[in-house]
Amino acid sequence: MSLLKGSACLLVKPTLRVKSAKSVGGPRSRKVACKASSGKDDAVAWSRRETLLGCALASQLTDPLVQSSLAAANLAGDGAMVQNYLAQATGMEGEYYLYVPRADRTPALRAGTLSPYQFGIPPGWKEDPVANAISGNYCQPRCDEPTTEVKFSYPAEGSCQVIIAPLVKLTRQKRPSIDEVGPLDGIIASVGPYITGDFVEPEDVIAQEELVVDGHKYFVYELDTPYALTGTHNFASVTTTRDAIALFVVSTGDKQYDKSAEKLREMVRSFRVGPE
Repeated sequence: MSLLKGSACLLVKPTLRVKSAKSVGGPRSRKVACKASSGKDDAVAWSRRETLLGCALASQLTDPLVQSSLAAANLAGDGAMVQNYLAQATGMEGEYYLYVPRADRTPALRAGTLSPYQFGIPPGWKEDPVANAISGNYCQPRCDEPTTEVKFSYPAEGSCQVIIAPLVKLTRQKRPSIDEVGPLDGIIASVGPYITGDFVEPEDVIAQEELVVDGHKYFVYELDTPYALTGTHNFASVTTTRDAIALFVVSTGDKQYDKSAEKLREMVRSFRVGPE
């Protein structure tokens, strides 16, 4: 707001009236009533629109649903871009930032279901909240279905997530290597639904490779999946950790793929799982 020379300024504050109202069969809710006032004709005051907008924001902050979403955002890096709080990754082609979760960051890490992991993320990406229902919070360390560790996204390039799943549906061996679970061209059929939400056919695999880092092997795939729930193009790095299989999945659409494919390939190849 700018002040006119020689004019008086009257700052009008909105009046908030907080009332309690009983809802039938439910908890008490709070209503915020707002009132905008006007000053003298020769005064420069806040407009009625600005005053009511301030009231509306105050009303939202008392809404339990809004408070819940703000809390979730705070847990997900407070909505900050990764370059603002992560250290820059080394040994990668291009600008990436290294994500290494704390040992108590997720239910699976706290339960010891998997070893610590890390991966590189390009600038501009932000961490997304993981819904409690898929986080493993209710079932670790005995989850029967896949759970999601962490999620990041950047609309201009794509999204990524770390998924873990128990190995009991794939092998009876204890703490197997990825080779003991299945071959490079065979295991993708078993873990495909974890990546795309649907079965992956052999013709969907447009590239695959084995990557060995510090004695730990990863199966890396690039998939053309026009009907996938996650995106029309998916990249995945798959390995084992303790008695679980870990997947780092990077997904994108056709438009983003044309501009960011090389960046996303480098990203998925950066996935590392620590020693036992």
